[in-house]
Order: sequence, then C-alpha cells, then structure tokens
Amino acid sequence: MMDMPKSECVALLENSVVGRLGMVGPDGKPYTIPLKFVWFDQAVYVRAAYDGRKQDAIAHARQVCFETDEVDDNFSHYASVIIEGTLVDIHSETEKRTALVALNEKYTRLAGLPSPGPNPATQGVAIRKILVEKLSGRKSEPDPASVRRRPMSTWHDELVAYGREHQG
Repeated sequence: MMDMPKSECVALLENSVVGRLGMVGPDGKPYTIPLKFVWFDQAVYVRAAYDGRKQDAIAHARQVCFETDEVDDNFSHYASVIIEGTLVDIHSETEKRTALVALNEKYTRLAGLPSPGPNPATQGVAIRKILVEKLSGRKSEPDPASVRRRPMSTWHDELVAYGREHQG
C-alpha cells in the first residue's frame, strides 16, 4: 500500500460511482450508507433525505467519514479515498442548483447520456455537503509483469449500455 497524491484522490472522487457516508447514531452505533455524490468546489455534495435512521445519525453528530474506492476484478489493484469532515445542509437555492447540476453532469457523463440541463428543481430537495477537514488516499499497485491489469470499466460499460437502452 502506498499513499496517493491529492491529484489521484481527486481523480478517484471525480470518477467513482458510489460513495459511503459513515456516521454515528444517537445510540452510539456506527451507520454507513452508500450514495451518489459529486466532488465539487473542494467539497463532497450528496443528496440525502431529511428522514430515517440517516437523519437521526446526522442530527446526533455532524462529524462524518466518507469513503469511495475502486478495485480490479481480480483484486490486483485497489485504491481508496477517505474524507473526514462536517456534514452541513445546503439551504441556498443557488448552491443547491449548482450542486444538482454538478451531480447530474457527473452521472450523465459516466453513463454516456445527454445532460438534463442547468435548471433542476430544487424545492424540497435535501442537498448536503461535507466540509473537508482531512482527505487521504491509499492504493496498491500490481506488478505489471505478473498481473494483467483490467481497467475498472466493466461497471462503466454496463452503465453506458443501460443509459443508451433507456434514453427518452
């Protein structure tokens, strides 16, 4: 394992499909959820509703941990980014819209779909961001002579194919 430079951490954040938000609930138990996210303006933005167990944990403690990763099919390569920070609610309609556009652009880019446009509905949408206090990344690198490295494109290819099949 080796540390990743910030540029590689950012590249992983920009291209990962799923992140995991780690919290601590009022009962003191850890709680982690997978979700879509976007790395934008030096913060992680997520769309997370204001109800359920997740909301109980957020109300209890705003300090969170966020993780995203990639791994080759044969586990010869692994990379992970971990962010520690504070989760805050976004109330500004302008910032909400900007975050939603960034989220939409990321996932339509990864799926190979056309952008839905610059004016998503924001009323009632729960957008939150993680103010980064610590960002770190670690990776393992395979021995190129002994391992056939297959890019992490399988999920991407499937996502693109799905998007093309379901275009409106």
